[in-house]
Amino acid sequence: MTRSRMLFAIVLATFLFTFLLPPDVSTPQTGTPAVTEANLVRTWGTMREKTYDFPNGDRYWAKRLEAGANDQPYTFSLFLPGRTGTFRYVRYVDDDPQKPVWNVINLEETAQLPNAPGFLETTDRHVWIGAPIVYKPLGRGTIEAKQEHVLPIAVHKQWGGFALEIRMPVQAGLVSEVWALESSHPLVPWDREQFASVWLALDLQRKAKWLYDGYYYQSPSTYVPTSPAAYWRIPENYVLRSLLFTGQSRVAEDMAYVMLDASVQNQEAEGYWKTLPRSEWLWQDYGIPDGYYDTRFNTGAAELMLKGCQQYREERFCQSVKKYAAFFRDYAARHHFVVDGVNVGWLVADYAHPGGNKKTHVSLNHQLAEINFLLNLYLQEGNPTDRELAEIMLNGVVNLGAKWVAPNGDLHYARFPDGSFGRTDYPYLTYNDLRETQRLYRAVYGRDEPVLDQLIRSKRAWMNANGVVNPFPE
Repeated sequence: MTRSRMLFAIVLATFLFTFLLPPDVSTPQTGTPAVTEANLVRTWGTMREKTYDFPNGDRYWAKRLEAGANDQPYTFSLFLPGRTGTFRYVRYVDDDPQKPVWNVINLEETAQLPNAPGFLETTDRHVWIGAPIVYKPLGRGTIEAKQEHVLPIAVHKQWGGFALEIRMPVQAGLVSEVWALESSHPLVPWDREQFASVWLALDLQRKAKWLYDGYYYQSPSTYVPTSPAAYWRIPENYVLRSLLFTGQSRVAEDMAYVMLDASVQNQEAEGYWKTLPRSEWLWQDYGIPDGYYDTRFNTGAAELMLKGCQQYREERFCQSVKKYAAFFRDYAARHHFVVDGVNVGWLVADYAHPGGNKKTHVSLNHQLAEINFLLNLYLQEGNPTDRELAEIMLNGVVNLGAKWVAPNGDLHYARFPDGSFGRTDYPYLTYNDLRETQRLYRAVYGRDEPVLDQLIRSKRAWMNANGVVNPFPE
């Protein structure tokens, strides 16, 4: 999988989960969860445990075993009170990722759970549990899943409920993990018809994983390290995006907080989030090694943090946004191309490494996403510095005008350091970025920007001529 295909797949999956429900307008619970974390030394290695106790009575927990020697599996029990119970999980028909269906099994009739994340529901207990995972750390923020070592969760019917026996392998050089969110109340309102369809699109099983230290996505073939079973810790969490922007469930309210907290912890002191693996094409074209800055993934992560700041009024989330905004202002000032026009414009380079590299190309979608973040931040915080930077960056797009349009009516993907344009654009990603920029421009200035309108119309005409269906509402 190349990076472009990865981003396209992520955008499509994000749509499926985010836009099948209307935007969330509910107010999250007030108060901050009590967070505890412990690192316990064992004869075989280290066991890490983390819990979030929410004011609403819910609890999230995660366990991570880092084994330096072989030993018997670490075993513990999770008791679910209730007379009857089910496990709801996603099954893929014919193992086809395009054919997800819900499968619901009765706990009374099964001896072990399928190895998949899912919802345990009894008359008295509701749990979203992740699939146990065993993996080998490959370095550079990348892990390699070792599915053959995973032990299934056993189900034992007992008086008053069900006991889940969770066994975590302890094998030298490997890491075992499992997590769950527990509640006495329903986590997802399954009685609302749309939710069953919405949650089918949430993938923490095949292409993505939620781990102890963050959100991991299937590694592209152009990343180093990589393998068919490799996942890398990506700055922008697409499940989190869905939870934040749709909400409307207890699980979204709780887990969005947990995921935002992990993102804060992964933010560099300078204010950005590193892409830890090496991208072969960035290394070959621009001399960028591992541990670099990717503007699109970072802007996405910062946008989610801004939404989290709005929803939770959590100071740590708000400070994270401010740190990134300060970093980006400085980055844009040092890594841009000047585009002359009636008003001077900047095009900000897509990638950079703190150790230095050749100045990179500027993708239209990256530039627009950065402008959108700055305008959103300005509308929330009112800092004129953010609006001014957005203006000069928008001038960089507008001053080039029709040069963005390819001979076939599509848009060029990027402008390169030598001033040329090229590469095939995404089918609809940039189109939706343009529409969002126009919407925000209208909110700030009270009118449409004519060059943006020209680019939108050209891209829309190309999409119509080529049968491209935009899954996002228009």
